[in-house]
Amino acid sequence: MGTTDPGTGFFGDRRVTAVVPALPDAADLSPEQAALVAEACTKSGLVWVRPHDLDRAVAAWHVWHADAVHVISGVDEQYLPLLQGVVEVTVPSKDTGARLLVVLARADLLPVRSPEWEAATDALAAKRLNALDPATQRERWAAGTVVTRLTPVHLVTAGAGADDAPSGAAPPPPSPATTRGDYAPWHLGGRLGRAARRR
Repeated sequence: MGTTDPGTGFFGDRRVTAVVPALPDAADLSPEQAALVAEACTKSGLVWVRPHDLDRAVAAWHVWHADAVHVISGVDEQYLPLLQGVVEVTVPSKDTGARLLVVLARADLLPVRSPEWEAATDALAAKRLNALDPATQRERWAAGTVVTRLTPVHLVTAGAGADDAPSGAAPPPPSPATTRGDYAPWHLGGRLGRAARRR
């Protein structure tokens, strides 16, 4: 079983690509670990996924279904990197955003209209917020998205870690986005009026 550097186990220090870990032939989660993973993934509506060939994680909304994380990616949905082979899944706390656990998962693309795909999309549709076209959503998903099952296989770490452990924070990726410097937001009474009231 390969090891994962603690500095790369969170949505973490992605400036150095981690060594590709090896997955066991079968899940080595104990019943207690499996229950912990299931509880964390059920409560959290967001996970961070990192394929072994990428150097940073990507946030994804998901649903916990049939003992696995299921994500959808494609047209009019979130865009995710190709998830195949070994995928690192980080589960944050719904309340604080702090890391709860990190697991290695086996990624499987679900064939469109297969029984597994139908069951997964039922679960995803029930959790999908602000759907654009509920009446035609299933057809759009079948035509322009991929549904991936991420089956937890090995628990890397659980808990927030020691006080002296690195935070794992990574700088934001490059982006052309910017803010306008010539626009001041409107304030009731204006800034001068607020200053006068304070005096």
